[in-house]
Amino acid sequence: MSKVLIEKEGNIAVVYMNNLDKKNALDESLSSELLESIKKLAEDESIYVVILTSAGDVFCAGGDITEFAEGVELTALEHYSKKNINVDVLRIVDILKKPLIAAVSGYALGGGFGLVANAHIVVSHPDTRFGLTEINLGILPYVIFPYVKRAVGEREAILLTLMGKTISSQEAHRIGLVHFIDENPLKKAKEIASQIAQKSPLILKLLMDMINVSHNPSSCESEYLSLLRIVNFSAQDLKIGIESFLNKQKPQWINK
Repeated sequence: MSKVLIEKEGNIAVVYMNNLDKKNALDESLSSELLESIKKLAEDESIYVVILTSAGDVFCAGGDITEFAEGVELTALEHYSKKNINVDVLRIVDILKKPLIAAVSGYALGGGFGLVANAHIVVSHPDTRFGLTEINLGILPYVIFPYVKRAVGEREAILLTLMGKTISSQEAHRIGLVHFIDENPLKKAKEIASQIAQKSPLILKLLMDMINVSHNPSSCESEYLSLLRIVNFSAQDLKIGIESFLNKQKPQWINK
């Protein structure tokens, strides 16, 4: 079964993440399919606006802990070979170059938070929880951080990263991550998308080019943060954090 479903309604495309058994954890297969879907929609001139959501009740649980556990055994070169998938899935808005709306429910953690931070407009269910919880596992959101900083500001991004806690939709709205809170996020997202889709496609394209030029983190910054992520996966503390999480124990860090 496909882990990404696409529904087209006129000039609007709805992308459903469908890795439901893993609560849409961004494993390699979901990330690859999501990237391919976004690339195809980027080339589809009939689509003006894209909505990203879940086919289930949870938007995205973040990274796949099982793959994280396997990742600590990989060499730096093996991590580097997977970099394009791991990095590019969290910069889909740059690849799409079209207005992206996120309709979020359940929770959006780690990489899921990164996808939300990528979106130009975010609609959340009142009960959704958001969080950058990676630090609790002994890793940091290297690839995500520039987009979170762009969405909520540097000080809020640092606080979220250091605390590793989840926040409510209301708090996410206060800091600027969420624009609208609605009992039916997808319905609200479609209403917003319909309004945007009535604009000139040429002007929308120019607007996206303007946004990408003015907001993108520099290529040097992105490459350096990707390198730090590879280094982090070599740390023994990451292995300890993952094992402690899976065994529901408090990690005993060794600072290595």
